[in-house]
Amino acid sequence: MIADGDGVIFLNEDRLPAVVLVAEAIRTAEREQALKMRTGSSLREQVRFDEYVAQRIENPRLSFREHLRAVGGAIEE
Repeated sequence: MIADGDGVIFLNEDRLPAVVLVAEAIRTAEREQALKMRTGSSLREQVRFDEYVAQRIENPRLSFREHLRAVGGAIEE
């Protein structure tokens, strides 16, 4: 079991190293995003949200997750 302020997960002990690696990568990406926001680049700019909105007009089936993958903004994968 692993717990923090966001919740609790239960996993096999042999999965812990892989989970820790992913968690560290997410933490690093979020810190980089926060640093960019503090220096003036909004998260909307970082994930190119305006491009997503324009692409949705052309392709209503495009999900935000797909857009994030395409622009390198998907941090949970």
